[in-house]
Amino acid sequence: MAKLDLGKPEKFVLAHFLIRNFWFLFWFKVWYKNITIVGKKNLDRNTPTILAINHQNTAMDPLALCGTIFRDITWLARADLYKKKALIPILHALKILPVFRQRDGLKSLEDNNMVFEKVVEVITAKRLVGLFPEGTHWGFRRLRQTRKAIPRIVHMAEEKNNFALDINVNPVGIYYDDYVAVRSNLFVKIGEPIPMRQYIASLKENSQSAENEIRDAIETGMRATMLDIPQTDETYHTVESIRLTCRNQTLSSIQARGNRQERAFMADQKTINLVENQENANPGYIASVKPLIDDYETKRSSSGFSYEIVENDGDDAFHIIWNCMKALVLLPVFLVSLCFCSLPYLGMNKLGKTLAKDILFRNSIMFVGGLLIVTIVHLLLAILWLIFAPFPWWTVFIFILVLTLLWPVFIDYPKLIKLIAQELRFNMGLLTKKSEILDLRVSRDKVKEEFAKLLR
Repeated sequence: MAKLDLGKPEKFVLAHFLIRNFWFLFWFKVWYKNITIVGKKNLDRNTPTILAINHQNTAMDPLALCGTIFRDITWLARADLYKKKALIPILHALKILPVFRQRDGLKSLEDNNMVFEKVVEVITAKRLVGLFPEGTHWGFRRLRQTRKAIPRIVHMAEEKNNFALDINVNPVGIYYDDYVAVRSNLFVKIGEPIPMRQYIASLKENSQSAENEIRDAIETGMRATMLDIPQTDETYHTVESIRLTCRNQTLSSIQARGNRQERAFMADQKTINLVENQENANPGYIASVKPLIDDYETKRSSSGFSYEIVENDGDDAFHIIWNCMKALVLLPVFLVSLCFCSLPYLGMNKLGKTLAKDILFRNSIMFVGGLLIVTIVHLLLAILWLIFAPFPWWTVFIFILVLTLLWPVFIDYPKLIKLIAQELRFNMGLLTKKSEILDLRVSRDKVKEEFAKLLR
């Protein structure tokens, strides 16, 4: 490890800037339907800053930050990546440094000192450093106990700079409404900075105790930026179901500002807090309402309806007609998209299923694989355009832009058709008083009535 070249992540690299902010970012905007980031004002460009980020969706978590925070971020990742020499230049280009864990061997843990010294150089240069304090990804909306990497780095950096560096740690929460699906919604919240200057005296006096204080403060800050359902048994899914079923109910009870995603996030946090407070006051509360939730979930799942469809009783006539008109207008575009997008999509989908042993890795593998496949396909089509199209050479850029814009239609159109079908089926079920629909509404209303007691 002593001979390992860690690169120069503290330096600005033009190629990295161009690739990330143009090639990568364009595909990132295609991959997610709605992207919301709040709290950017909490990042101070003139202050050395560490981002403490929750880790729920494998490699998509750092990609999500790269697509929403337009500054160089140096990452700490699994050290075994650095064992593959062919990957090292790529890791340098992506500003990724290794971090060793106990599974890498006790001797390897000592090598973290050299890595942390490099991180100190990055921080001192006032570049962003991104860490996942939980250590590994976790496909649940829950914060696990964090490690002490950030407190240790803070201590090293401050000590090396005579305790005058004045570091901030910004907690960051990432929320995906679906971990696996393409064209889902992404919400990123950057929390208020935690100034490390308040721990300087403690670090000098008792570093072990001070590092524990810093870790606790980071955990508290992270919980404020994410959805944190602490249950570790089957009641986790009970709280998750209440969150999704009663979102609009909570929204109507609070005066939330912001766009739709931000307001939904605030409502979800409120819902979880209400349920957890009730569980703390009356242990066993979640288990007691679980049969009620399970009954509703069984009926909803068997019916195939989404939470939104059941929540909205299908939909009103205006929205159904509007969706039908959109489907009619977009049909020719979708048919064109089938010609250009079907094979690349099948390729990236096959890649994700083949390489992803953990289903949570599928989205990130498809994202990276799709970026490479689509780039190659578009380059080949651009060459054919330049050779055979009877148009000026500069029209190839318009052609490539159109090809890229076909992707959202290609992915979203089948979802729109499914939505229309669900809306019509639910509304027809209400009109004909179909027992399946009526029973589903009764189960839903029982859940909402139970939750309404917590809102009073």
